[in-house]
Amino acid sequence: MEALSLWKINNMIQRIQSVYLLLTLLFLIILSVGTSVYTAKIQKEGTFEMIVYSNVYGVQKDLTMQNSLDAKDTEILQDKMRTSKLLNNMKSIPTFYFPFYSITILLSMLAIIVLLGYKKLARQLKLGRLLFVLNLLSAICVLILYAYFKDSVSINEESVNNSIQLGFGFYCIILSLAFSFLANLGINRDLKLVKSIDRIR
Repeated sequence: MEALSLWKINNMIQRIQSVYLLLTLLFLIILSVGTSVYTAKIQKEGTFEMIVYSNVYGVQKDLTMQNSLDAKDTEILQDKMRTSKLLNNMKSIPTFYFPFYSITILLSMLAIIVLLGYKKLARQLKLGRLLFVLNLLSAICVLILYAYFKDSVSINEESVNNSIQLGFGFYCIILSLAFSFLANLGINRDLKLVKSIDRIR
């Protein structure tokens, strides 16, 4: 009877952190498939429009030209697009590559290991803390990359409009960090409860 009640308690308290870990995993998977973290729109009215997407695979750019460019605009766009040949419509041109997707895949695998490690709470808590720390480091890296991204894509001219928005991928990083933290709170609470039951016995 006592073993049965302990099993019920363990299942009840495991449920909430399992949900948090599943949500962490979900957001990491969404991020890994190439969801935009940042999107920038650089536009010169009646001349050109450049849209820049940054995700875990790097930076891709779309360029649409409405009219012929002068020498200065041509030079700027050749530098931004990293090509000597500009076409009227250029889609998904990779201009910067970084293997950040390998980190999100690693974090996804770690989240699965933490999720399946509920039978050994002490070990699950250690791995859960590792998951949170790695998520935190990833979020810091993304913020640093944002500062770099903002400077590298902007064109500092009065006639050019620059706008940068956070994409859904950015919120996925923040949400996976938050849910991994909540999962650790739940695991820690479980561990304390099991230890207190052991002391009573």
